[in-house]
Amino acid sequence: METETRPHIRFARTAIPAAVVIVAVIACGILLRSSAGWTSAEMDVLRQVNIAHTPVLDWIALGINWLFAPEVATVVVLLATGWILFDTRRPRTAIQFLLIVVIPTLGAAVIKLIVHRPRPDIPSLTHILVLEPGGLSFPSGHTSFAASILLGLIVVTAHHGRRPLLIGVAVVVVLGTAASRVYLGVHYPSDVVASIVYAIAAVTLANASWTLMMSHWTKRRSGPHAGAAHGGAQGAH
Repeated sequence: METETRPHIRFARTAIPAAVVIVAVIACGILLRSSAGWTSAEMDVLRQVNIAHTPVLDWIALGINWLFAPEVATVVVLLATGWILFDTRRPRTAIQFLLIVVIPTLGAAVIKLIVHRPRPDIPSLTHILVLEPGGLSFPSGHTSFAASILLGLIVVTAHHGRRPLLIGVAVVVVLGTAASRVYLGVHYPSDVVASIVYAIAAVTLANASWTLMMSHWTKRRSGPHAGAAHGGAQGAH
C-alpha cells in the first residue's frame, strides 16, 4: 500500500506548489491589468528602451520574434522532438518532451484570455519594428514558449553529458527573448517576468503529471506478469 501511495505523494509535493504559482501568476496579471498607474509606469520604461535602438539589436530582436512566432515555433517543436527520438531511441522520452512543452504553451494562451491585458501602446513609440495592433499582452507567448522548450530539453536530458551546456544556453536564450519583447515594445516588463515564472511552474506541473501517469502505466503493465510469476512460484512449491 505504501508503494502505491508514494507516487501520489511525490506528485502532490511537486504539483501543488507549481499550481499555486500558476494561480498567483494569473492573479498578478489581473491586478496589473486593473492598475492604470503601473501600466503607465511600464509604458514609460518601454519608451526609454525604445530610444536605445541599434541595427544589430534590431536584427537580433526581429530574429527572435520570427523564430518563436507560433507558426515557426510549431516546426521548432517538431524538429526538437524528432532530434530527441533520434538521439535517445526512446519514443516515450520524445512524447514526454512534446507534452511538457505543448501543454504549458497552450496554457499560456489560456491565461492570456483570462487576464485579458491589452498590449502596450506600440504606435506611440519612436522606433516601431513590429506593429501588433490589438491583441493580448500577459503573459508573453514568445518568452513562455522559449522557456518551456528549453526547460523541456533540460528535463529529458537529465543524465546527459551536455546538460550543463544546455542549461547555460537556456538561460541566455530565455533572458534574451524576454529582453527582445520589451525592446520591440510589444510586451511590458512584467509580462515577460511572469512568463518565465509561469513556464517554470507549468513545465514542472506537466512533468509531474507525466511521471505519475507513467508510474500507473508501468504498474498496470507489470501487474499481470508479476501475478503470473507469483502463481508459478506457488505452483512449484
